[in-house]
Amino acid sequence: MLGELIAASFLRPRTAARQVLAAAPGIPVLLQAAVLVTSVGMLLGYAAFRTAPDAIDQVSASILARPLLGALVELAVMAVVVVLTVRVGRLFGGVGGMEGALALVVWLNAMMVLLQAAQLVALALLPPLAAVIAIVSIVWVLYAFACFVAELHGFRNAAVVLAGVVATSIVLMLGAAMLAAILGITPQEVS
Repeated sequence: MLGELIAASFLRPRTAARQVLAAAPGIPVLLQAAVLVTSVGMLLGYAAFRTAPDAIDQVSASILARPLLGALVELAVMAVVVVLTVRVGRLFGGVGGMEGALALVVWLNAMMVLLQAAQLVALALLPPLAAVIAIVSIVWVLYAFACFVAELHGFRNAAVVLAGVVATSIVLMLGAAMLAAILGITPQEVS
């Protein structure tokens, strides 16, 4: 069953989202799963850094230098994504709740860890393939997240949801950049 769910996640994300929502084990278990997924992701990131230090961007290298802080930041980002998934979806007539959003975001992150593992293997065996996996992963994550959100909120059109996800992301990035500018934080100070 788990193998079928993983395959559905990559090939039929809306079907997988329905299965994840139906099997959501409750918030305490989902929070533990979030910590587990984050920890495994950090370990894989560190392994990738050790395998090919030149292939890791400066931001990722900085996060891997402080893994506990990186894990806390990743968990905080997951929490923000869950809250925004519910709030923004409801602004447009969605019906999804926090537990469902948490289940889907944790599951999406688990699938991203699988992609990260595949990328690590490719990095060790065939580095150009790792770059292809990275690009395909970004496209898949956007598509899958849009499908997950559409299923969570009962929206019919995942393409419209994708446009909303991209627009929300742009607004958030601009807001964060403006806040950083107001606070006087520059990229050189962060690294």
